[in-house]
Amino acid sequence: MRREAALAAGALATAFLLVRERRRHSPETVVRRYFEAWEQGKPDPLEHVVGRDYSGHLNALAGTEDRDRDALAEQLEAHARVFDERSFHVEDTVASGDRVAARVHMRASHAESDRTVEMDGLVFFRLEKGRIAEEWASWDYLGLARQLGLDVSLED
Repeated sequence: MRREAALAAGALATAFLLVRERRRHSPETVVRRYFEAWEQGKPDPLEHVVGRDYSGHLNALAGTEDRDRDALAEQLEAHARVFDERSFHVEDTVASGDRVAARVHMRASHAESDRTVEMDGLVFFRLEKGRIAEEWASWDYLGLARQLGLDVSLED
């Protein structure tokens, strides 16, 4: 009886460790860690969640911008200089295979004007080997510009 109890306890402990390991490297966890790096304003944590051959595609006011891993790190640092007290809240995630879609809300203080701003975004990721390989993002930059008091016209 003791042997069976010991085997059952061992199997339970192994199952617990496997579940914990899967959660640590789940696509949703990778996405949350990605936005934690943006929140911290430091590119170093990206090394653990973004692949070396990362390719990003960002829908911005002037059209689609493409960026590699180095440009992503530069953008993250620039964002941290412009916005103080950043917070990113991942509202929803949907994962299917190596793809993850996230609805994200950012709240920050604009360093120059001290205005509190908020912006929503939809971000889609493709993962390879537990890291982000590609990103497609669309954020409400027009709404952000208006919150900052910028007159952005959609007409020429």
